Amino acid sequence: MGRLLGEVLVEQEGQALFDKEEEVRHLAIQRRRGPVAGRRAAAAELAAVLRRLPSEQVEPVLRAFSVYFQLVNLAEQHHRIRRARAHASPTATRPQKGSLESTLLALKAAGVSADKVRETLGTLKVTLTFTAHPTQAVRRTLLEKLYRLAMLLEERDRCTLTPRESAANLTAMREEITALWQTDELRRERPTVGDEVKNVHWYVEEMLAEPVARLPEALDWAFERAYGEPLGALDTPVRVHSWVGGDMDGNPLVTPEVFADTLRAHRARGLRLLLRDVERLGGMLSQSERHARPTQELERSLEEDAKALPDVAKQQGPRTLGEPWRRKLRFMEERLTLALEHVLARRQGRESTLPAGAYRSPEALGDDLAVLERSLFAARAEHAGLREVRRMSERVRALGLGLGELEVRAPAEDAVSAAASFSGGPAPTEGGQRLLEVLAKLREGQDEGGESVCRTLILSMASTADDVLAAFQCLKHAGLWDKERQCATVDVAPLFEQLGALDGGPDVLRQLFAHPEYRQHLKGRGVQEVMVGYSDSGKEVGLLAASAALYRAQVALTQVADENDVPLRLFHGRGETVARGGGPAQTAILALPPGTVAGAYKATEQGEAMDHKYARPELTQRTLELVVGGVLLHTLDAQPRPSPEDESAFRAAFDALAESGRKAYRALVWEDPGFVEFFMKGTPVEEISALPIGSRPSKRKAGGLDTLRAIPWSFAWTQTRAILPAWYGVGSALEESAATPEGAALLQRMYKEWPFFRAVIDNVTMVLAKTDMAIAARYAKLAPASTRPLWLRIQQEHSRTRRAVKTITGEAKLLDNNPQLQRSIALRNPYVDPMSFLQVELLKRKRDGDAECDRPLLLALNGIAAGMRNTG
Repeated sequence: MGRLLGEVLVEQEGQALFDKEEEVRHLAIQRRRGPVAGRRAAAAELAAVLRRLPSEQVEPVLRAFSVYFQLVNLAEQHHRIRRARAHASPTATRPQKGSLESTLLALKAAGVSADKVRETLGTLKVTLTFTAHPTQAVRRTLLEKLYRLAMLLEERDRCTLTPRESAANLTAMREEITALWQTDELRRERPTVGDEVKNVHWYVEEMLAEPVARLPEALDWAFERAYGEPLGALDTPVRVHSWVGGDMDGNPLVTPEVFADTLRAHRARGLRLLLRDVERLGGMLSQSERHARPTQELERSLEEDAKALPDVAKQQGPRTLGEPWRRKLRFMEERLTLALEHVLARRQGRESTLPAGAYRSPEALGDDLAVLERSLFAARAEHAGLREVRRMSERVRALGLGLGELEVRAPAEDAVSAAASFSGGPAPTEGGQRLLEVLAKLREGQDEGGESVCRTLILSMASTADDVLAAFQCLKHAGLWDKERQCATVDVAPLFEQLGALDGGPDVLRQLFAHPEYRQHLKGRGVQEVMVGYSDSGKEVGLLAASAALYRAQVALTQVADENDVPLRLFHGRGETVARGGGPAQTAILALPPGTVAGAYKATEQGEAMDHKYARPELTQRTLELVVGGVLLHTLDAQPRPSPEDESAFRAAFDALAESGRKAYRALVWEDPGFVEFFMKGTPVEEISALPIGSRPSKRKAGGLDTLRAIPWSFAWTQTRAILPAWYGVGSALEESAATPEGAALLQRMYKEWPFFRAVIDNVTMVLAKTDMAIAARYAKLAPASTRPLWLRIQQEHSRTRRAVKTITGEAKLLDNNPQLQRSIALRNPYVDPMSFLQVELLKRKRDGDAECDRPLLLALNGIAAGMRNTG
């Protein structure tokens, strides 16, 4: 693909541009190889070449490296799939690490019985909530082109092509890369919320729907390989949610009308998918009652359908005579069509009442599919269509009648304002009024599609029980109430984000559990969901203190729930950067405190995670296996852990580390008077706010660093290659703790024996391997000269952190213990470097008044994001 891109560059831009790009590339490679003097000379020459670059060549050179990284990412994704297949081949000596087969073999080796695994899988629940955090900077148009390229790579890999077919394949790849080059990477305007909803729908419909449906089969295969016996009937443990179109936290564009349209868009796309499934089943289930006897249950079901839909019965009588399964599917198709027509009418603003025959809930469709399943099994059609019916059933369980379940997120202050107005207080604020109107639309949605269309209200910046009770009152006021169960039809999930809220969360739960009406609500709902935020806490107190607070909060929240006999579901608000809780999915799950998963895991999937984890159905399958496997291992406690006494000592040591790290981090970020100016001038944070990649503003409201969202905060530092939020303060804390031989030995023991500490250190190691302080220094020079001492402190802390981490891991070079990742980063860095050098030059020009720099700057932001991957 790199060769093909080179050919495209020559064809489209000329030999001179290609030669310039090659000159820049070779200088970037030389900058990282050979003696120090040679590397410095190459860096100086690279900066000089880019400084002299004519304006008309700036954009093509940036685009060349940016497109290259899109192809690199595609190649890496393809290799991940190829590697997974190699591990699954008959000649493989062992299953791939993290796969379901590997997980179940580990469970068997740990002495967990087949019955215990079967019982746990029967109650396992994994929820993935997609969000619209805008660090995935690639347009959907480009994603579709890249997906077609992926299919061509797949063809070359898996098929024996004739010479003519091989030539045609290369021609098609060349055409896609040329079209990629001729397509604008940047959106002409900031996407709407509707655009973001469509983007999520594309991933769910094209990449998630089928792997989720096949997951029980994958579990059954792995279980039989490990335990030598079939697993038996199992529902998919995965549920797909989204808050795109329902997230009002700092996004004024999520209006009640947008929310209502999102609910219906989910339902319309989902119903179309289900209609396609039913049509396909109709072609398969051609069994005649002459050769396959229907059950009495199916016959009664058909009689009831005929009464409810007499026109369909009359029309289909002759066509499906003697074919009861097809006849049943025709009734199901009509019910889905009626539901779809109603949704489309409402989206078009026309008055419409849901027809009596239409499906009103996924449970109703699930009941009909269950009738088909049982009757096919009884008719010995287990190998004649039953599997496809079961797959459709699994899609309905995971996605409902839509393309996943929508969630609402709103600031706690909006709920407090709205609730205060019910008892004679002042009129609600603008945010409070919007929340009430959204809840009214939610009531309409539940009336039309059942409770499962949307049944979660996430309360951001919650800190007191009164915040949660205010939201609870808002739900009652909106009529979202089940009289029979004496509970709201929506869960209220407080989001504890900042340090004080995380530490105070357990007391909030105690007060809620002591509230009679709310306790009855929980009895009816069956669970209290609590979201823990990994973003704002890290920005507030640094990586170590945030990690300690999150660990402490999860343990305490679980204990309070257990003491009060209330089931608890923790919702992990992770990002992709280490500073926002990112890292390998299964490792992150296994590092959670013992007992805090208990068969239920829920987490956000944010930003570029969607492309990295879900760009191909095979990648989706791998992601699901890693997450489900991690939850299973954690729930059954089948991984090496320190003893309770050792873990208590480790936690005390980590709390001390966290306090040291917090002091060092706060002293720089929040207490140094020059830091804000350094950050604003020494990073492209202002330019990021102009990048049209998301509908939401970069700040929740007007203000300084405290109002800046955690995503642009992390994104800006990643652009500079310093990635400061993910490591600053870690070195000082580790160095202080390792000052004595006993302290150093304890840290090394913690790394070997405690999954949580190992995950923290490994993530910091990965980030340090991606940093380039020489390039970051070029950005730092954009800040006023008065901030030079501050930059010196940052450099010293970086060196301190590298030394301390390598001492703990025993590595001579960062990532020696993970050579695959080490090689990937080493291969990528030389190609990111030219874009970083050029971005610094463009920032200088822009700040000197050059108005022609805006577009190239945005291209540089896009390209560096593609090269660095973990940007938000």
